[in-house]
Amino acid sequence: MTATLTERYVHDTVRRLPADARDDVRRELEGSIADAVDARIEGGASPAEAERLALEELGDPAALASGFADRPLALIGPRFFLLWWRLLKVLLWSVTPVAGAGAAIGHAVAADPVGTIIAEAIVVMISVIMHVFFWTTIVFAILDRSGAHVATRWTVDRLPEAPEQQGSVIDAVASVVVLALIAGALFWDRFRGFAFLDGAWTSVLSADLWPWWIGGLFAIMLAEAVLVVVRATRGVWTRGFAAVRTAITVVFVSWIVTVIGRGILLSPDIGAALSEVGVGSDVMRILAILLAGGVVLGAVAAVIQAWNGVRRDR
Repeated sequence: MTATLTERYVHDTVRRLPADARDDVRRELEGSIADAVDARIEGGASPAEAERLALEELGDPAALASGFADRPLALIGPRFFLLWWRLLKVLLWSVTPVAGAGAAIGHAVAADPVGTIIAEAIVVMISVIMHVFFWTTIVFAILDRSGAHVATRWTVDRLPEAPEQQGSVIDAVASVVVLALIAGALFWDRFRGFAFLDGAWTSVLSADLWPWWIGGLFAIMLAEAVLVVVRATRGVWTRGFAAVRTAITVVFVSWIVTVIGRGILLSPDIGAALSEVGVGSDVMRILAILLAGGVVLGAVAAVIQAWNGVRRDR
């Protein structure tokens, strides 16, 4: 005897449930379907059409069974999704650039070509992204299906600051003051010196940086000061502000990398003093690479913060 649509539907649903729950669900489901079919027949539908419409309204048996079994069909359900998403973003934005910078520094210390350094850093970052995404997702999927409970509870303390409270005038004034102190330190080093060698004060930075290289740096600092002041008066990040921050950052990174690459950052007297205390050229090269890597990481963080501010303030 050929099974009816209802029998096939009920069987396809309950077979996905634990054995001890199948009989109860079967009776409940058969009763619900019978009531729905009777209601449609009273509305003028034929018995076959009423049965088909009632079953189609219930939907996919697999989805219905997941509801009876309290077993989500999603890989990560709503209990853990936000926690998974927040942790994933933190890991991707923190681990990925550090891993890429570490790979780049390692190949730079090995004196590999620039193309090799960039390619290896990209490969490492892609690999890290894949591993972070995969293992984080696997862990949360297991937690969701094991019936674990979220230990932390949301409180109002987690609310972000309002856009007008971020990047306030006080922050802008502090940034301008810091830039002014840096400019003053550069002049002090040029005309007074910060290092005391052989009974006299000596400049730490090379005299070859003056006037053009330092002049370019002053222009970058002035552009940054104008940006933070104007942005503070607006109270929010815009695409224009973020684009200017990106341009300033790219120019500054180019400046510092070029200066370090040409070996004109430190004065010859400082280099000779470091050699006397056992700091050789290899060590100096490693320190220069670490300095450049730190600057690049800071620059990337500043650009990300700016564009994230655009998204947040919108």
